[in-house]
Amino acid sequence: MQIVKQYSWAIILAAAVCVVLVIWIREPKGDAAVQQLEESENPSENQLLLTETPAEKEPAPDHTKFVVDIKGEVQNPGVYELAPDSRVEQAIGAAGGLTDKAEGRSINLAQRVADEQVIYVAAIGEGADLPVQSAGTNASSDKININQADSEELTELNGIGEAKAQAIVAFREENGPFTSIEQLTEVPGIGEKSLENMKEQISL
Repeated sequence: MQIVKQYSWAIILAAAVCVVLVIWIREPKGDAAVQQLEESENPSENQLLLTETPAEKEPAPDHTKFVVDIKGEVQNPGVYELAPDSRVEQAIGAAGGLTDKAEGRSINLAQRVADEQVIYVAAIGEGADLPVQSAGTNASSDKININQADSEELTELNGIGEAKAQAIVAFREENGPFTSIEQLTEVPGIGEKSLENMKEQISL
């Protein structure tokens, strides 16, 4: 015990030295500490890339609109976007309505519009001998427009009876306007042969 007491100061000193050494070993050294501080203040490019907010994607183009060109005796002729189920009456309304010179008989206000359609409103006198356009007939063609014709008009096509005509209308109402003539083969009861028989009679 006397020996322990005699050298107690040496034991305390040794313990203190050990504690200092442990602390010194654990602390980052010089440049390493500076480097850690710099990294915390200046994150690397990879870190920036991970933390950057992704750029917002540009909105996809809207393909749910029909574009029609309205000409003639309307208040504001021009190109307009309309919903696919719009009628000519709504197209005329979008163009500001008819002028006082418009010949009402030159257009069918109940006709459904088609994408890329030209709607021409004749002036009084100019359209006196013009027939009213039927709902399923393109103004510049005698072909039946499968996106506009009703079931009765569709029965005028080769090989299309009442049942198939109604199937075409039902398919159109469920899936939207036809985007190609060949899409008719997706209608129940209409195959490649049926399409070939009436291909020259139809339009979009």
